[in-house]
Amino acid sequence: MVDLAKVAEGSDPFMSGSSKTEMVQIVQWVQYSERVAEKRAPLERYAEELNSYLAKRTFMVGAGVTIADKTIAEAIAPFLRNLHITPEVQWDLSHLVRWYKLIHQLLPDIISPVEFFVKPVYLA
Repeated sequence: MVDLAKVAEGSDPFMSGSSKTEMVQIVQWVQYSERVAEKRAPLERYAEELNSYLAKRTFMVGAGVTIADKTIAEAIAPFLRNLHITPEVQWDLSHLVRWYKLIHQLLPDIISPVEFFVKPVYLA
């Protein structure tokens, strides 16, 4: 559970973002991640919403990884792990998959890996 007061104070640069607007957005995404973790709606819906949101973004908030990315990745990871990732599913959720791989690379000690479909390489 994230201490929302710390996010609001901006006491931790990793958590706070670079502006008050980003701080507010981070708090909103942390609250969203709690709804995902509690499965207040079908996880497929959250995955589709996140995929759509990430279509034009690299990170959840701002130009770098924040606690919003961490908490969303932690919340959606069980869904991704239990989803049978086929090429079609991975294509449908391509932005979410791209983002999750990036967050795992940036936070490998925090965000656990998920196996995704790997396109086979054909040698001529």
